[in-house]
Amino acid sequence: MRHEAVVIGLGAAGAGALWALARRGVSVVGIEQFDIAHDRGSSHGRSRLFRGGAAEGVAYVDLARRSLEIWRDLEASAGVELVSLVGGVTIATAESELLRRTETAMRERELPVDVFDADELRRQFPQHRIRDEDRGLLDAATGVVRPELAITTAIDAAVAAGAVVHGGIRVDRIEQLAGGGHRIMLDDGDEIETSRVIVAGGAWTGRLVPELSSDFIVRRAVLSWFQPKPGRESEFLPDRFPVFTREDQSVTGWGAPTIDDYGVKIGLHDQAGYEIDDPAANRADVAAWELEGVEAFCARQFDGLEPVARHPRGCMITVTRDEHFSIGTLESGVVLLAACSGHGFKHSAAVGDLGARLAIDEDPELDLSLFDPYRFRTTQQ
Repeated sequence: MRHEAVVIGLGAAGAGALWALARRGVSVVGIEQFDIAHDRGSSHGRSRLFRGGAAEGVAYVDLARRSLEIWRDLEASAGVELVSLVGGVTIATAESELLRRTETAMRERELPVDVFDADELRRQFPQHRIRDEDRGLLDAATGVVRPELAITTAIDAAVAAGAVVHGGIRVDRIEQLAGGGHRIMLDDGDEIETSRVIVAGGAWTGRLVPELSSDFIVRRAVLSWFQPKPGRESEFLPDRFPVFTREDQSVTGWGAPTIDDYGVKIGLHDQAGYEIDDPAANRADVAAWELEGVEAFCARQFDGLEPVARHPRGCMITVTRDEHFSIGTLESGVVLLAACSGHGFKHSAAVGDLGARLAIDEDPELDLSLFDPYRFRTTQQ
């Protein structure tokens, strides 16, 4: 049977694409090599940061805004909360490029911006250790997304709208057909023919799109949580402790408030470790040395938290050379959604919608030149 579209990979972006196509009435099949909302890739972790403002630039502010609109639509139809806007604060010195880029992007898109000096930071956010030279930027349109729930809710909505989902099946290769369209070869020997293919393979993107494999590097990352010290639990709840980004010495840390019994989620922007040749072999267990940096960061910044990582879990990030996404239609006709580089989840609903639009030749309404999958080829010539 020939379908109008097939989505390969049902993590964050793929789930968004599946729902976006199904709600438009497109005959679409989704293929996932593991279970839905699994913990083997880069779309798990109980919470993911959502930022209305983005230091990466205005293109990402636009993606975040569209993602929030899409998630709010999904929340309304499913009766669940996927995104909690608890606010977010960025803390760094006045000379910080992180602060400057974030403020510039927010002002360009006319988002509310509150700038604090060190005294105001100490008053409003006493959980943080603040230095006299620190400055802060408050973004009210920041919060947390529940990743597993966001994925399962989008998949359920897509199936309710007519999508077909195959879990536990791996795609071996994608063949371009002479008469147009593609044939998807599955590891169980089955084949699916389709007019358009969307690849949202995360760490497996290079295997699914081998002609661009050199553009993607998969790196080890870890997830970790920290418990408040006894009697200080209320200080780290969402109404008192917003999402944060903190430049500290030579590292940039980030974190989210306590939303469940796991505690305060904290990670490092530079925490990505060694390269991973086979994403399927990435370990779930975490070695003690992998936690030394984030535990030291916690100890320096928060006297109200026990500086011992809890519930550590292996993860991955897939980075491009310029750390921008790769979104577009390839020469083969495959639509590529590589919303990666460690900051992709907050934009994933919009990226999925963009993939759907590209697959059915609908105006994406956003400038995608920054994300051109062939931009590295242009640079090399």
